[in-house]
Amino acid sequence: MESQDSTGEKPTLIKSEQAVKVSAVYTKKYTKKSKSYTRYTKKKYTKAAYRTKVKRKYRSKASYRTTTGKAYTRAAGSEGLNDLQGDEGLERLAGYINRNFNHRSGGPHTAEGVEKAGYGDCWGLSDWAAKKLAANGYKVKVVQGATSASSRHRWLHVYSEGRWTSFEPSLVTKRYGSKHYTATCGKTNTVVKTYNM
Repeated sequence: MESQDSTGEKPTLIKSEQAVKVSAVYTKKYTKKSKSYTRYTKKKYTKAAYRTKVKRKYRSKASYRTTTGKAYTRAAGSEGLNDLQGDEGLERLAGYINRNFNHRSGGPHTAEGVEKAGYGDCWGLSDWAAKKLAANGYKVKVVQGATSASSRHRWLHVYSEGRWTSFEPSLVTKRYGSKHYTATCGKTNTVVKTYNM
């Protein structure tokens, strides 16, 4: 009686002259019309953040480094945002967010945390932008709604030049492709805060 392994297949022996010794190489066998061949590729090493079921390693998060000097530079540069008016002011604010901040899930969710770290989640970026716009006299609503990624996403509705317009501080960041500030990804459910109303 022959032994079987856990998959139910019979184990096969490989003669030593048939075994190929290859270090740091993946081996994959292909079969094409009754011919078989083996393909060798070099392994690519990355830092492991988590492992999948097939034990391949992937990088999951980008590293963000900020220093006190960078935080000071951001704070000093935001003083140029004290004379925002109309849609041109919204464009300037969106450009400032794109150059100086980035979106990061699980990041700070207050304006002070975003100013200090240089990144934040949608709550933090919305809080920071709402306070800057309110300081410039805009009427601002912080709204919350559902998106494909979150049921509690936040962005702003700003009254500018006689109409309400969306201002999405998360989507203007480099992480989401530097979209225009009026692009939205969610549907409004509730108004969380208001400024200058």
